[in-house]
Amino acid sequence: MIKFDFSTIPIPLSGKIVEYICPKCKVEFEAPIEMVEEFEQEDMLNDLPISTPPYIICPKCKHSKCVPLDYKSKRGYHHKYIK
Repeated sequence: MIKFDFSTIPIPLSGKIVEYICPKCKVEFEAPIEMVEEFEQEDMLNDLPISTPPYIICPKCKHSKCVPLDYKSKRGYHHKYIK
């Protein structure tokens, strides 16, 4: 699992993380909850369906649609990746 370097983000972070997986290269990595919530907010503003997970770019292969392994969104949807 790739650990997130929290010092690279210029805003205060809580240290809480969401684990992600890249469906392309299968690498697992962490993302700060604040980033995940920000992407989720953008999805809501863009009228994406509630079932759309907050995507993050893979730090290894740069695939643009990595998904959370297990995350309950603020909108109430439970995103769960089945391996």
